[in-house]
Amino acid sequence: MLKITPQSALQFNPLDEPPDFDLLDLPPQWTGEHCVLRLCEGFKTLRQLPLKGAPPGFKNGWSWGYLYEWEDLLAQHQQEHDEIEKSMRAQNRVRLQPSLREVTRCEAVIGWSAHYLSAHDHLCQAVNMVALAHSLGRDAGWCTRKRGGYADTWRQHHDKGCAIIAAGLIRDRVPVF
Repeated sequence: MLKITPQSALQFNPLDEPPDFDLLDLPPQWTGEHCVLRLCEGFKTLRQLPLKGAPPGFKNGWSWGYLYEWEDLLAQHQQEHDEIEKSMRAQNRVRLQPSLREVTRCEAVIGWSAHYLSAHDHLCQAVNMVALAHSLGRDAGWCTRKRGGYADTWRQHHDKGCAIIAAGLIRDRVPVF
């Protein structure tokens, strides 16, 4: 079996698609740890999706973007230098869109906790909360600050819930991705 190491990946053309390293490390069947990985990826993808905001009937008539007129530019010139740089960064920001593959995985993953943990509300909440925390780069202590309780309890419920999800995925013969 051919394995691609990070060192050999540097030899590829940088303009080509990067090799998919996680395909090489797929477990033979679902495990709790692999479910955690996919749940975190799903929440990260969900956060990257562009949201349109309120439905059309609940918006005001003013457009969000506008052109700067001469008076606006003069007023901005008088502001502090940091404020101008901040507004320029906000105007020039680029938002990367998730790929079709990432969105498809996200759609599959988001429903796991509700489907497999419907009889265990506390486990469902712990799985979603800790996965959200991990996708934000935080730990179970963040869940404690948001919802109370103890970080160890959040982690234990999360791990137990992910093990139940993995068993359900194996039972339903969902292919590992």
